Amino acid sequence: MITKTKNIAKGVNINFVKTEKFKTNYISINFISPLSKDFAHLNSMLPLVLMRGTKNYPSQKEINKRLQLLYSGDIVARNSNFGEYHIFGFKANILNNRFSKNLDITSESIDLLCELAFDPYLVNGCFDEAYTEGEKINLVDTIEAEINEKGKYAIKRLMTEMCKNEVFGISRFGTVEEVKAITNKTLYDAYKKAIKEYPIEIYFVGDGDFESIANKFQKVFETIERAPISIPQAKLVDEVSQIKQIVDIENVKQGKLVLGFRTGYKPKDNKYHLMQLFNEIFGASPTAKLFLNVREKMSLCYYCRSIIGQRTGVMLVSSGIEACNKEIAEKAILEQLEMIKNGEISDEEMESAKKSIKNGYMQIYDSAEAMETWAFFRSLCGIFTTPILECEKIEKTTKNEIQALASRFKLDTVYFLRGKENV
Repeated sequence: MITKTKNIAKGVNINFVKTEKFKTNYISINFISPLSKDFAHLNSMLPLVLMRGTKNYPSQKEINKRLQLLYSGDIVARNSNFGEYHIFGFKANILNNRFSKNLDITSESIDLLCELAFDPYLVNGCFDEAYTEGEKINLVDTIEAEINEKGKYAIKRLMTEMCKNEVFGISRFGTVEEVKAITNKTLYDAYKKAIKEYPIEIYFVGDGDFESIANKFQKVFETIERAPISIPQAKLVDEVSQIKQIVDIENVKQGKLVLGFRTGYKPKDNKYHLMQLFNEIFGASPTAKLFLNVREKMSLCYYCRSIIGQRTGVMLVSSGIEACNKEIAEKAILEQLEMIKNGEISDEEMESAKKSIKNGYMQIYDSAEAMETWAFFRSLCGIFTTPILECEKIEKTTKNEIQALASRFKLDTVYFLRGKENV
């Protein structure tokens, strides 16, 4: 997928994914931090405040005016976590130079992106206090709104409890109290740390001259002092000594049941295609065992789906149920997993799952952002492959391989969110 990669400064790489399929080019600047309780809230705030203004465009209004002149280019903040990595920065969709009437959209858009990331608007050598306070309110609202999406909230609570002694249990947003304690000074100190220490990966997906683009980015770092850190790989937990049972009581009508499993899978195994195929058969599709049996035939769940973590070694089963069905629904979910462990996978299930995954993989080529996401997140696992190559692996996968994979799964934590009237 990645056509070329070049190191342009200490701990800074630019990656080029060549394609002439789109009228726009996709560019991202990504800071990669260890997911840390001490810095998660600060790192989540950084791209929000940086988007407020640059040295030459000190307000969002002026930034938007500049984007309009660049054929309505689009730049948004990025903030996500991937296992032990906290990734934040910017991503942009800009018009390809081929469609821009002699204006070098690519070069001028890179100038603006680099200003946002590396030349922010400052007041007395620090972030603007009003911008910082405004984004604190927005981030607090985001954190407090999480509880309103009960399904996502239940998943977050499961991960917090299941991985309370692991980095995977840390919220990338931090807590309301941590965000409220941020000042423009502490945030600017975190920014200086990010600029100096965090590995940076830049991606360009589209059509352009790689060397000139790389050189343009390289010049930005000529005046930036860099001492990049090495992010330690998180130790994945395989064993389960005792199944944890967690119950929360909230004002909800529909119960949320989430089961957390240790899979024994490690990114270095380089067998993610097996995890994907297992997930499709078990609970990630309309033809999966969980959907057809637990939801449709038994009518135990409003929804029931499985989710796998590529870097966490964790699989979740998330479901919405009537509180009175908690025990029977849990039992039914575990029975479907046991069927796969026993090799009870039909030819139809295998073929349907393979076809679905292969179709999904090939659709990645229809989106520049999807291509970047594929290349970026797999490279973080040390995996350099393409959707086409992964389709070939999927096609060759056997039932026995899926059975062997599933046999390692162990239930670790059961989380149940129920209503007060059910107590």
